Amino acid sequence: MDERFKEVRHRNMWGQWVFRFEGANLCGLSYESDKAGNLQAIPSEVKACAGAKAMPDASLSRKTAAAYKKAAAELSAYLAGKLRTFTIPITIIGTDFQVEVWEKVREIPYGETRTFRQIAEAVGHPGAERAVGNALHANPLQIIIPCHRVISSNGGLSGYVLGTDIKRRLLCMEGAIQNELELE
Repeated sequence: MDERFKEVRHRNMWGQWVFRFEGANLCGLSYESDKAGNLQAIPSEVKACAGAKAMPDASLSRKTAAAYKKAAAELSAYLAGKLRTFTIPITIIGTDFQVEVWEKVREIPYGETRTFRQIAEAVGHPGAERAVGNALHANPLQIIIPCHRVISSNGGLSGYVLGTDIKRRLLCMEGAIQNELELE
């Protein structure tokens, strides 16, 4: 990893996360993966992790440690349904097209969805739904750039890098789709 970036691992109620910082800016947020690259997107079995506080290690600069504490607190508050908008400073790193797609996706309000087609049209590339999907698959700031809010034109959840179960859980939490548990 480039030395200008610092990675911090954090466990909360949803599982193990990896934060990536460039100074005080968050530039990566993802679920931890195992050595084979498989996502570890499973909720924590440890109840004490529900309110996990950030515990920065001594190798972090003061500004990165402060950013980590803020990012971890905001992520936990969001996942608990108590935060709708992230305020942690971010740096978005990607191709011009990816950044354009990610910026457009950041405009989707909490509790709403857009289709891949709508995002493609909004960035001036009608018909580029697959390219939008590829850009969202490469999203370096999962949750912060809310690609889980992008659905297929028929209303299906379709692809999501963390799996459609996590996508459904996030959209239900936000109230964008009805919680199936309420239907039983």
